[in-house]
Amino acid sequence: MQINKIISRVRALYNKGTASDDSRLSDRHIYAKLVSARSVLIKREINQKRQVSDWIVQTIPCLQMITALPNECPCAPIPGCKILRSKLPIPKPVQSAIGPELEAVTNQNGNKIYSKTNWVKRKYKSGSKFTADIADYFIKDSYLFIDESSLLEYISISGVFEDPLEAVYADGCKSNCIDPYKEEFPIDEHLTDAVIQFATQELVQIFKSLPGDQENDGLDQPGGAQGVQQAAK
Repeated sequence: MQINKIISRVRALYNKGTASDDSRLSDRHIYAKLVSARSVLIKREINQKRQVSDWIVQTIPCLQMITALPNECPCAPIPGCKILRSKLPIPKPVQSAIGPELEAVTNQNGNKIYSKTNWVKRKYKSGSKFTADIADYFIKDSYLFIDESSLLEYISISGVFEDPLEAVYADGCKSNCIDPYKEEFPIDEHLTDAVIQFATQELVQIFKSLPGDQENDGLDQPGGAQGVQQAAK
């Protein structure tokens, strides 16, 4: 379902739940609550050992990479080797009981899969003859790092991300002319009504308690697309 359609459904339901008009209810507020509701319900599904649906998994086919020092500390001695790091922080994945919902990290062709490690484990990698030459990835300070000898400009990453729009904007090969209203809001059909109800109830409670009007700064206002992302964080 497109973002504009799910926002419209929330707005319609909101108007039934409160006597006041929706002039103070911005698209930004609606989207932020939809993102929050979606994350809660998806996390609940995963924690109940239900398999993640392919329809909620997003793929960023062109995540731009740059060369970086492993320690990323300008005061530390240069270690003599470099690794790859995502140019920008990666979108935050949904955090379930089993960890972050990152499904796959591969090269652009998908024929090379990078296994997951972490900042501590990678320090012992070079001492093992079995793992020293295996390319893997780890997350540090919201950036993705890859121990890869090849100079890749882009990689592909798939996962269930908290904010679907952040995943769209993270694609380095996409046009800057993105209409957030027309992007898909990835949610399983059987969870759609629950997400809408959850978000609407939150909004009704919030705005009934506020004495004054809120600025109505929708997604299509200046800075609106990025504002949606900030509101959803």
